Amino acid sequence: MRVIICSLILFFMVGIVQAKNLLGLPDDLIQGGFYVGKVAPGSAVWLGDRKLKISPEGNFAFGLNWKQAGMVKMKLIGPDGVVHPQRLMVKKKKYDVEHIDGLPPKMVAPPAEVLQRIRADSARVKKARAIDSDRDDFRAAFIWPVRGRISGNFGNHRILNGTPKSPHTGMDIAAPKGTAIKAPLGGVVTMLSNLYYTGNTVIIDHGFGVSTVFAHMDTVSVRTGQQLTQGDQIGTVGATGRATGPHLHWGLNWYKERLNPALVLGK
Repeated sequence: MRVIICSLILFFMVGIVQAKNLLGLPDDLIQGGFYVGKVAPGSAVWLGDRKLKISPEGNFAFGLNWKQAGMVKMKLIGPDGVVHPQRLMVKKKKYDVEHIDGLPPKMVAPPAEVLQRIRADSARVKKARAIDSDRDDFRAAFIWPVRGRISGNFGNHRILNGTPKSPHTGMDIAAPKGTAIKAPLGGVVTMLSNLYYTGNTVIIDHGFGVSTVFAHMDTVSVRTGQQLTQGDQIGTVGATGRATGPHLHWGLNWYKERLNPALVLGK
């Protein structure tokens, strides 16, 4: 009897492991992580109550909120109509507190006359991040947009000139002014603007709601609508907008979700 029970438990455990791999995803996910999965063509995949976009080849992508913890419920419906519930665990990511001093007061508490500009900036960025193209550049492995010292990590709770602010939504890479910035994936330029907080800013669409943002640039060498291949130069490192020195603020988005770029670069 004990042997039968043990066998049943082993069979059940093996079944769970196999179910996790039906989506082509890691067994454990991370807060703020970006993931690309693959299923049989003709399948359907849900992340919670949200049906994910799937390419004709069966590729899909999604990202997790920086505070998502515990477990995510997913569902796969195969081409044969069979439903496969999926349960994936999410590891917590430690976020530090970061103090940044020496900023101009107007960049910490903007004057009333620039609030309308800031709202317009936010609307422009929101529109670019909402683009839902059929490009599949997101499937490729990311490359570094610029090499340098990591001067700011995603998710850090920032205190600017002694005033607590929202968590950092990207990854800061310090490099000399004028250092070339390269496209980490292929894509198309969907926004190019000089924004109040982030200065010269570029957003690139990589398909399926996946986009990357490049901020505080000194110069920009691309135009809106331009098609890019991975490694193309998009501009140079600068310190425009709210910055204390030359660096690239690099952000990764999945629609409205801001993700951790460091997690797509590997070791």
